[in-house]
Amino acid sequence: MKLHVTYCSKDKDRTRKNLPAIKRYNSNRINKINAQAHKKDEEFAILSAKYGLITPQEEIPFYDELMREQHIPQLITGVKNFLKTKNVQKVIYHTKEIEGKRIPYFKLIKNACETLEIEFEKRTI
Repeated sequence: MKLHVTYCSKDKDRTRKNLPAIKRYNSNRINKINAQAHKKDEEFAILSAKYGLITPQEEIPFYDELMREQHIPQLITGVKNFLKTKNVQKVIYHTKEIEGKRIPYFKLIKNACETLEIEFEKRTI
């Protein structure tokens, strides 16, 4: 299975109740990549600084956290489990230029794919 992935967004719906991730994040980038994956009948996931890989339908509470290098060891096992459980054979990672705050997200997903020998493609948006 092919899995399209992009990182989460700092802009979020601040509603107190849990919301599906696709509604929690206020991001045209996330919505666009989700729609593109859906059109191709492929899967989509969001790489969250707090939860690792999550599906668009997964309900999550509001949080305000940015991925840092030190979060990678805490999240890597969950990310790898997600990829294994979904039987992912290829990850297509959609990102703006990999710099600054986007570096830890890239390192996390790339490391998980390399460890599991999953094909990895980076698409710059």
